[in-house]
Amino acid sequence: MATINNAIQEMVDHLVTKMRSNEKLSAEEQTLVSNAIQKLSSSANLEAALVAVAEEHLDDATDTINNASDLVKELQAELLEQSAHLSLLPGLEAKFNEITANLVANVEQSLSNLPDRLIDPTYRLGEPEFRLDYYDNTAAEIASGSQAYGACHMLSIANYDMGTFCVYYDAGSQVSSVNPAAIVTIDTNGDVAKATKNTALVPSDGSAQIGMFVLPDNNTTLFSYTASSKQLTTYKAGSFTVESLQELDYFKLYQDKDSKKLYSVDAGILHEFDGVNWVQKVAQTFVSESAFESWAISSGLLPLHTQAITPANTNNIINSRTGMSESRSALPVTRPTYCKELALKDKDYHEVEGIGQQHLVRYSEATVAQQTTSQLFTRSFKGRVQLPALGNTIRATLESVSPSNNYRSTSDSYQGHAYPQIIAYSPIHNALFIYQYFRFYENGSTTKTDSLSRVYFA
Repeated sequence: MATINNAIQEMVDHLVTKMRSNEKLSAEEQTLVSNAIQKLSSSANLEAALVAVAEEHLDDATDTINNASDLVKELQAELLEQSAHLSLLPGLEAKFNEITANLVANVEQSLSNLPDRLIDPTYRLGEPEFRLDYYDNTAAEIASGSQAYGACHMLSIANYDMGTFCVYYDAGSQVSSVNPAAIVTIDTNGDVAKATKNTALVPSDGSAQIGMFVLPDNNTTLFSYTASSKQLTTYKAGSFTVESLQELDYFKLYQDKDSKKLYSVDAGILHEFDGVNWVQKVAQTFVSESAFESWAISSGLLPLHTQAITPANTNNIINSRTGMSESRSALPVTRPTYCKELALKDKDYHEVEGIGQQHLVRYSEATVAQQTTSQLFTRSFKGRVQLPALGNTIRATLESVSPSNNYRSTSDSYQGHAYPQIIAYSPIHNALFIYQYFRFYENGSTTKTDSLSRVYFA
């Protein structure tokens, strides 16, 4: 009893001292006092025990004290449990504050990294939506003309490590001044830049290759190889300007994943490209192609020659149209015939799953005004399409809209639109590269034929 009394007295003295000094009790102390008062005030057994002791009824007191002892043990266990929980509060509060601060910082960082175009109030989170309207002036125009050929060859790299996107495409055998080859880049801010070339980059007889890679300065550009001359050509970033020429013993080209330097073999000697110049590494020679390949694999180098396409003597016509008297129920959405879509993530190249031809269903119709026959023409086609991306493909809503006007015509050649062609898609920027072909009345007596290559931001 003396031990219990001493413990109780110490607790009381401690609490009294705190109260006299106007020091607030901690949450744990308040809980302990509250629970103790509640238990003591409601304990008939303890009260009876104290009365029995006071009246010196020792026999009756013994049993009652034993019962009270059990109650004290129960109270003690409960208090210890509550104390353990309360001791966690400061740590939980600190952790909660840390998580909250990190969450706020991450959200702010994510918003600051969004391209400027995506902060526009028209941008929609969730499933991307693209409206391919001839009169849409919010999209970035890459080309406009009267040619009827879309992209035949295409290469692209979505650089997740840098937040950029680059795509090359050409019209195959129909490359010309009105239908040039193009290399288009989107930077981290969502700004679009392009370069064009009016002649084919390499022969389209199956003897040459075109590839795309990320330079040591982390910009993306092209390389080409012509078998007849054994010449490798690298280009400046986002340009058709030649950066370097290098002869190869064979078309085997490797890259270091960290430094981004290139490696090839000329006259049996290893050569290294730093993004501007090729330098001989005379200390390293190879007696055969397989020896160089074995060395590159053992060194953990990335093969770039496998990322190339071989241009063929062919083209894609994109002027197949719908309109006026046609009653087409679906509109094909085509892709380039030869394409390779890549992604660079965590310093490694990944090939993106290819997406083939898809279809849009007829969405709405309209009647051409001033017509004696009031022929219907298809106003738009709309549907869900798959877009290429690293990992799972992206689903989007796509609507192709024909120009609308009130000029008379009874020919299905006018006031309609042709099949759209998806050239490429940047999952980093939610940007869709589209070729479109239109033919419609521009005024009461003349028609307008136009083909557009544009970047549409969701």
